[in-house]
Amino acid sequence: MRYNHHPPPGATAGIPKKPTNVPAKVVAGHLMSKIGRPSRSRRSLLLSLVLVLAILCLVLGRRHADDLHLAAATLSRYVPERVTNTLAHHIEGYEATRWDDVVESAGMGQDSAKKPKFHLLIPYNKPTANLCKTMLSAAILNYPPPTLISYGSPGGSERPGAGILQNMFDFLLGREAHDDDLILVVEEDAWFQLPAEVTVSRFFHGMRDSSNKLVEKYGTVKDMNSTVSKPMYVQKVLFGAAKECSNEPSEPVCAFVPESPLPNDIYGDETDKHVGGIYNRPSYMGSSMVMGHVSDLRPIYKQATELLQFNDIGTFGSQYVFSKIFGEQEIARQIYAASESRKESSGWPSSFPSKPSHTSIVPNITLPEDKDYEFGIGLDYQSSIFQVMNNSAEDIRFITFNTPSIIASPSKLAASIFAKPISLPPDLIVSPPPYAQHTVSSPNPNPPITALDTIDSDEATWNDVSLATNVIVPGSSVPASLTFHGSESLLSQLWESMWFHKNSRALMRLYIRSPDGPIAAKAAAGGGDKWWDLRGGKGGVWTDKGQWLDWNEVCGAFDEEAFGDGKGEFGKESEEVGGQKVVYSAFGQVVEGKVRVEKPVPEEEKKEDGKED
Repeated sequence: MRYNHHPPPGATAGIPKKPTNVPAKVVAGHLMSKIGRPSRSRRSLLLSLVLVLAILCLVLGRRHADDLHLAAATLSRYVPERVTNTLAHHIEGYEATRWDDVVESAGMGQDSAKKPKFHLLIPYNKPTANLCKTMLSAAILNYPPPTLISYGSPGGSERPGAGILQNMFDFLLGREAHDDDLILVVEEDAWFQLPAEVTVSRFFHGMRDSSNKLVEKYGTVKDMNSTVSKPMYVQKVLFGAAKECSNEPSEPVCAFVPESPLPNDIYGDETDKHVGGIYNRPSYMGSSMVMGHVSDLRPIYKQATELLQFNDIGTFGSQYVFSKIFGEQEIARQIYAASESRKESSGWPSSFPSKPSHTSIVPNITLPEDKDYEFGIGLDYQSSIFQVMNNSAEDIRFITFNTPSIIASPSKLAASIFAKPISLPPDLIVSPPPYAQHTVSSPNPNPPITALDTIDSDEATWNDVSLATNVIVPGSSVPASLTFHGSESLLSQLWESMWFHKNSRALMRLYIRSPDGPIAAKAAAGGGDKWWDLRGGKGGVWTDKGQWLDWNEVCGAFDEEAFGDGKGEFGKESEEVGGQKVVYSAFGQVVEGKVRVEKPVPEEEKKEDGKED
């Protein structure tokens, strides 16, 4: 596939000019002049033609390579490289420098990029102040423009969550989602506090570490097609970890989930015994937040959708259904491990080349054998990505790490760890500073720089800002996001404590100016940054129906609750607070004085325009 570069008007600086006198043209012209001479033999002519074709192939190949390097140099100005580099670093076999990795989608009649993308999905059906806070935190911290699942749907059902779950599954099966795409799902009351590249890096590292622990616990098994052993179980999908099971505690799906890796005395003598769940270790699935590849999420959402719609338990809601799926996975694993242990103790050959590190004790539970219970699901026990705030408010403190702090140990088992001062996580030490998540290089930024763009302590490092920190996790944990489902009373209390809140309007304006929006999306479609939701957009959201909604369309009525600075609707601030003077045309149209955000064009409209051309 050819990639032609068309620089914008006036944007020729730094781009090498292509020679006008191409050697192939000179040779071809010379040949044509010779053909007119009757004295040349046919054999000589054929040899000359072969020579010309060889030269043309070499020249065109060289020009194609030049075009690709030219496009790469140009795209590097627009593409958000940090997330790209983070993702590419963790994908084995992914060739980050390939530019021709495009295939024709079967039956779709269009080019579909093989390289993965990163999607942020938020299932919610209407605009709220909490949704806008989530959108604001995602924009400031360089996450893709969210896609709202079921936005505008009526909601309400005798099977809670059935419509949203079906729409989520439809998205995973749709044109925007490809097998290797990375999906992050949060609810509308989840706030981000760390950058996207930190979240992505933690996900891949966590999956690798958890898979290694599964090998220690369950062993390996021989691959049927080779002599090489492979892990019996691999973790592929991460859900949040909650302190209470949504099902009845006596149910097997609650009683036989894996034990939390946190010390069993982390809350002292009351650990796992508190009636309200406050002093329980996180051990149960929180289904409202999940991260994984599309190919790994599809079977989970397929199973959940079928159970919710066609099974009697569907009336209990989606959280109940997800807990059942996770619980049955863990029961099936324990049954398997127990059976292998019995084989070894009785002298029969086991399928384990390496023995599991424990002996499972499983109750008399029968699972139908015609069903696959393994989904590679794991929980974020350390709250590295998902901090479930329900029953955990006492676990969280806002800490500034530039002053060493020692947390009094609630645990005898982990006393030696708590004795050390807590410190900033290593991945934040090497991350760009908090107020440098977006860069602007345009000489005429839109919106223009005004008093609204003043940022306090813009040279601060992550050590200098206050971060929500789980101090119960030994060594502490600074989660990438906080979710408040079930603890909505904390929403109004803690929003002003988020490190970006005081400067959120200035940071949002900086995000709007940064070049990784519609321009980057258009450029990336030609082979650049495939690790982004390529539909583009700035400050707003996509719906699962492919409609783009600007910030003001969704959040205009909630600006004060989101920004909390009394400066009015975003992009329409008055001159008194630093906004631009509004200039009207003779026809009463605003020609200057408010933020102009390029509205991305949905794929369906692009197709229609192409047909008309």
